[in-house]
Amino acid sequence: MKDVLKIEGYELLSQKVYQAIKREIVRGILEPGSRLSENNLAKEMNVSRTPIREAMRNLVAEGLVKTSPNKKMTISEVSLIDMKEVLQVRGALEGLAASIAAKKITTEEIKKLEQIVNRMRLYTSIKHLDTYCEIDDKFHELILNICGNKWIIKVRKNLGNFIYRYRFKSLSVPGRLNSSLGEHFKILESLKKQDSAEADRLSKLHMENTIINVLKNVV
Repeated sequence: MKDVLKIEGYELLSQKVYQAIKREIVRGILEPGSRLSENNLAKEMNVSRTPIREAMRNLVAEGLVKTSPNKKMTISEVSLIDMKEVLQVRGALEGLAASIAAKKITTEEIKKLEQIVNRMRLYTSIKHLDTYCEIDDKFHELILNICGNKWIIKVRKNLGNFIYRYRFKSLSVPGRLNSSLGEHFKILESLKKQDSAEADRLSKLHMENTIINVLKNVV
């Protein structure tokens, strides 16, 4: 655990602690139902309890950690129904965002998406899942930003914490990483053609395939 939660760099300490713990929750290293202790975390991360306490407040606010009346903290559990419904909502939102983005995307933005997909292809070939997930985020974030609808962006961001917790395991299923890459490539092609209906359809299909994969292989 000490190496996993190692703190480096010069960000605000509480933010660094928050990011380190969140990363391990998302990756499933800290499993749902696991007990968290401020004292143990402070000792493992070689920090005082103050940044740990602040990080815990952020994680509770995001729904990743829950507290009980006796102030015990545990990793929140996500039900199968919640996961399915969240992914369905994400599919609808990202389909709409891609549809809007297709009408206004610029040549420069297409180039940025192409660069992102090329990086995704690289990390697919070497099966570097952590980095693939990070670049995958950039792909969807860029489409959301091109879309420019602040309400779509806000709601989508709030869904992220539920989505990420199963994504890592989902993409670990043999063959899913290559399928995911292909789906992103097709979305990119629809945006290049400025085909709103196709961008919408493919974005929703990407989420439908994710749901199928999660239900069959992860949960």
